Amino acid sequence: MIRLLVNVTLPSNKTLSCGEIVTTRPDPRGIIQGAFRYAPEYLKHPLAFPLDPVNLPLSSKEFQTNRPEGVHAVFEDALPDDWGRNLLIKKAKLGRGEQTIPRLLEILGSNGLGALSFESKQDRPAKLDPSAGIKDLGTLLNATSRYESGLPLDEEELQLLYQSGSSPGGARPKALCRKETGSLWIAKFPRHNDTFHVESIEAATLELAKRSGLPVPEFEIRDIGKKRALLVRRFDISGHGGRYHMISMQTLLQAQGYYFLSYNDMFDVVKAHSYQPSIDVPFLFRQMIFNVAIGNTDDHLKNFCMLHKKSGYCLSPVYDVLPDIYEKREHSLSFPSGADFLPPGRKTLQSMAAAHNIETASQIIDTVQKAVSGWKNVFQQYKVPELEIQRLEWSINRRIDSLGEP
Repeated sequence: MIRLLVNVTLPSNKTLSCGEIVTTRPDPRGIIQGAFRYAPEYLKHPLAFPLDPVNLPLSSKEFQTNRPEGVHAVFEDALPDDWGRNLLIKKAKLGRGEQTIPRLLEILGSNGLGALSFESKQDRPAKLDPSAGIKDLGTLLNATSRYESGLPLDEEELQLLYQSGSSPGGARPKALCRKETGSLWIAKFPRHNDTFHVESIEAATLELAKRSGLPVPEFEIRDIGKKRALLVRRFDISGHGGRYHMISMQTLLQAQGYYFLSYNDMFDVVKAHSYQPSIDVPFLFRQMIFNVAIGNTDDHLKNFCMLHKKSGYCLSPVYDVLPDIYEKREHSLSFPSGADFLPPGRKTLQSMAAAHNIETASQIIDTVQKAVSGWKNVFQQYKVPELEIQRLEWSINRRIDSLGEP
């Protein structure tokens, strides 16, 4: 049995003990039984809020989970995806039978993104800063490249990689870093087998999102030798050095594995749980239009989240946006009438806006279409090679054209 204390760090940088996770060991099928209960002192605290407003409302009851992982999805949100999770496993030298979500949360401790941290009841480890110094970016980039290529790393490189690379989410190599000013960022690195300059393309795409009227985190490109890293400022960190709690749309929609959910389902979540739906519903619509225009087909539910701020939950800034560089051609989230492999046209998008009472839909579509129409110049400004621009040209231009169709 694993027992984990769950803490939440508030934007003020005060940390509260908010509850406890209890799980069994996996049975022969790999299924884990688990439950969570809020701490009585947390329920009495004036700043207490539900960690998951759908599945874990503020209550003294025990919340059992029917997920085979043994923990509620909001806790798994704190874990990284493939890249960081693999490093966590290697760091702790976990055998196959130990690579469970509860065990990974125990190892993650206080080093994850968002406001939640986890500690074993039997062992309270000292809190360590997982962020590497900005001067270590070159060493980290080299270490990630060698690690991905299966080449040996020396002990110093390995420890730096374990320290800074095992916390951020996503499937690509990333690391936490701290600038000289003390601000906290996520550094994104190229993969050894990339066929595009992904970091430059993502920076250009974030710039286009910004020009489309979307809130994006601060970002910059750093040249490191012959390669480039993308630095994105962490939006889960408050101005006081505290944290904003994050919950993914996948958790809020109780989706798992392969799902058949749509943007309309996300609109319903925002209307139900945002403290500012009059802002967030049009914001989500604008983000949907941008994804259509640029061809961001990796628009799965983990790439949307809500943050908990003083007044409640609201949508986070835009993150992890790219054109369809892998030629998926099909959005992860569906559109009415099944857009399938074709970008939805203006009429479909306007009908969605009408269903959600978005009165400025035409203006939003026009703004995004105009901003994204300048994509070539922006990509050139961020030094995306001309050959890669040509490879993306047909896909992006047909999408921009679709927004002008009646």
